[in-house]
Amino acid sequence: MTAAIQCPTFKPTLRLGNNGQDVKELQKRLNQRFASIYTPSLEIDIDGDFGSQTETAVNYLQCLAFLPVTGISDAATWNFICDGVASLPVLKLNSKGNTVKAVQQALCGMPPALSSAYRGFYSGAIDGSFGSGTVQAVKDFQSFYSLKVDAVIGAGTWTALIKMDSHRDRCYSTYYGGC
Repeated sequence: MTAAIQCPTFKPTLRLGNNGQDVKELQKRLNQRFASIYTPSLEIDIDGDFGSQTETAVNYLQCLAFLPVTGISDAATWNFICDGVASLPVLKLNSKGNTVKAVQQALCGMPPALSSAYRGFYSGAIDGSFGSGTVQAVKDFQSFYSLKVDAVIGAGTWTALIKMDSHRDRCYSTYYGGC
């Protein structure tokens, strides 16, 4: 997941309606990043047309990576495509913002192999503030996934969060439909 993908030097902002070689490069790299995340059965056509299929794939990737979901392949999206979790911010006590909010939401989800009575790692306010409740939730998450327990969301914890079934399933069903 943290492995870099060879990307073009020029990474233009691309959106619905764009077409050409830059879009083909994006589509190819999206497929490579999806493969590195072990996203089953997800491969988009490399046709150079930024149509609805590519837009949906960009939305899905942005959701997986805890990025703002815009459907536009902007600098942050390219950075994640090319550099994986190394492009994501390190989050810790007193971090604030929408990325923290997205992590809090993901940590509310039920982890795999636990009873339905379990409510998730986090039960506090989804407020974008990395306070004591988020610290404890991250520690519990790290312990559950046999990660270094330090309450810091770095590369290893990002990888586990992105691959967490409940997060991946929520992103998939949001952008591809189904249960």
